[in-house]
Amino acid sequence: MKSKHWSIYRAIGQLLLWFVFVSSIVYLHDPISDVSIGFYPSLSMHSITIGYLTGHTIKYALLGIGVFILTFLLGRFFCGWVCPLGATIDASDSIIKPQEKAKTIQKKSRIKFLVLLASIFVALLGFNATGYIDPITIVYRGYELFLYPFVSFIGSEPLSWILPGYQARDHPFYYYNWAWVALIFFAILGLSSFFRRFWCRVLCPLGALYAIASHLSLFRRVVDTNKCTHCGACVKGCRMGAIVTDGVGTIEHECIKCFDCLKNCNYEAVSFKFVLPFKAKSAQAPGKGITRKDLLIATASSVMIAASKVSLFAASHDSFIIRPPGALNESQFLDACIRCGQCMNVCPTNALHPCVVEASFYGMFTPRLISRIGYCDFTCTRCGHVCPTGAIQELSLKQKQKFVIGTAYIVRNVCIPWSESRNCIVCEEVCPVEKKAITLEKKIVKNKDGVFVEVLLPVVHEDRCIGCGICENRCPVSGRSAIVVRKPKLSLGEQYG
Repeated sequence: MKSKHWSIYRAIGQLLLWFVFVSSIVYLHDPISDVSIGFYPSLSMHSITIGYLTGHTIKYALLGIGVFILTFLLGRFFCGWVCPLGATIDASDSIIKPQEKAKTIQKKSRIKFLVLLASIFVALLGFNATGYIDPITIVYRGYELFLYPFVSFIGSEPLSWILPGYQARDHPFYYYNWAWVALIFFAILGLSSFFRRFWCRVLCPLGALYAIASHLSLFRRVVDTNKCTHCGACVKGCRMGAIVTDGVGTIEHECIKCFDCLKNCNYEAVSFKFVLPFKAKSAQAPGKGITRKDLLIATASSVMIAASKVSLFAASHDSFIIRPPGALNESQFLDACIRCGQCMNVCPTNALHPCVVEASFYGMFTPRLISRIGYCDFTCTRCGHVCPTGAIQELSLKQKQKFVIGTAYIVRNVCIPWSESRNCIVCEEVCPVEKKAITLEKKIVKNKDGVFVEVLLPVVHEDRCIGCGICENRCPVSGRSAIVVRKPKLSLGEQYG
């Protein structure tokens, strides 16, 4: 394969696959869409591996395993063709235009293998780091919780032409804590100011996993030494720094099959062929590779992170952090959740939002229900069906309508009937459970003018309340609601009603 057009074909393929990725996010928000289109988190072999080590199976894992098997044949193609974060970084690199310092960069490439090792070590110790460092999770969260709502609001009309059935968001900053999601996302893109594809070359644990497999790949870059003039055009143009200085040797585990070297070679010296690994001319990245000191640092860091999990979990017991219906108990939920944000995207009422510091570091970017923004729809079970790890269990509608996620209580000094002796029956009217969890008690009370009046006072029956939050959402009191949902007082065994 020698045609210069292959770099164009790859760019078109990458753009089409990026469009599939964006479309899956857009249509997943549609209340009538099939939740199986949210398969992207399952493409990460890193997430699958960490999930297996922590005892949580990823839905559609065969997709990610299939991509990993293809790596033994085609090399690290996923990073250059499929990865949506890689596509986004390529686009941002074209704007940033970073300067290359090949030797310095290649020496740092070993760091991603240490990140991979550290994530495996902490997984063995019970800490799931997928939500913090996995590229598919990071890019999915960045697009779902920041870019899509923002672009959806700003460009609703042109997007409706491109995507039939498209539904625009009603606010550019649709999710609480969106700024933290955006900060991390743009920080990763901004790393390219140091050099091209910084994240992919230095930090990405998924890239490290594919790099290990690509050592045995059959589809490789081959250089005709009789035609090569060692001009350095391919070295300078390689976005991954995978070509050594002479232009002949290739650091195979860094090659993402972008085919830029085919385009940049003016002497037709470069081609890509299926060859046995031991017959191809490969090169090693400069530097010492992973040293004993590196391993000690990775191991010590892993132990410290895993040991801190106990204190981090203890800090996460905020009584106002309400999890989605079907969520496992808090410790299991935090271990299973990969922070992909799909549950927030499918929520039809905008009830689920990412945590940041309010649930401790270990709970960062996990979903919480904020009833003042949106309530849990009594007839919806989508969050459990879309969750890729089972952190939110799949519930039937009957199960969901009995699953207790919280308990409402009335703030009497704010509630209109209790504090002002005036009737307000909104919370009782909107309560969706069959046997109302909020009832009205008729009482004679003295108002502020000293006159005795008849008032209907709302009362919460905790044994009936499931914590859906519609009462808090619809409360007409401005600012903080006069009825608030907090974690249930029921034991975990009683949460199914």
